[in-house]
Amino acid sequence: MPFCQYCGKEIRLGSDYCPYCGRKTPFSVYDSNDVRIDQEEFRTFIGRNADLYLKKFRKFQIGHSDSFAATWHWPAFWLGFAWMLYRKMYLWALVAFIIGLTPVGFPLPMIGWGLTANYLYYLHAKKKIRVARPNPAGEPSVLPLAELGGVNRWVWFVGILLILFLLVLMGVGFLLLLHFFKYSFINLPDFLEV
Repeated sequence: MPFCQYCGKEIRLGSDYCPYCGRKTPFSVYDSNDVRIDQEEFRTFIGRNADLYLKKFRKFQIGHSDSFAATWHWPAFWLGFAWMLYRKMYLWALVAFIIGLTPVGFPLPMIGWGLTANYLYYLHAKKKIRVARPNPAGEPSVLPLAELGGVNRWVWFVGILLILFLLVLMGVGFLLLLHFFKYSFINLPDFLEV
């Protein structure tokens, strides 16, 4: 049984208010088995920027059920695939990658990722927190909660290397284009000599 953080008395699991002092208990979420997922579990799972995400997560919890609410997430809008890899949402990253390869992969999916990213991350966090809890036999989970959640720092390093590679490729392409124009019917100005 949990205890009220204000008066210290034992309260019923899942209570929104302490029956003794009347204060609101900390933000909590109920999973499908009516087991409380408290704010500290979310905070441990999320790691950096936990307060930002917890503020968004509150919009999805109504009573004892989850409900979608449109929220905006700029990193998911601009870099949906990379953000999902960064937040260890591998299945959604695969979906974002495949959608990005389609002809409609530019405007509409970007808006969709921006609107739904916080909710998708909320559902992902709840699922992983349940996995991290000890099973009924009392055996601990395979990985600690902080390792299941958190971020993949390598994603930004790989992204920077990819951007540098693309810039070099564009520079070489531009030089080849100038070289082509030098031997074509178009005369380049003197300051663009190759």
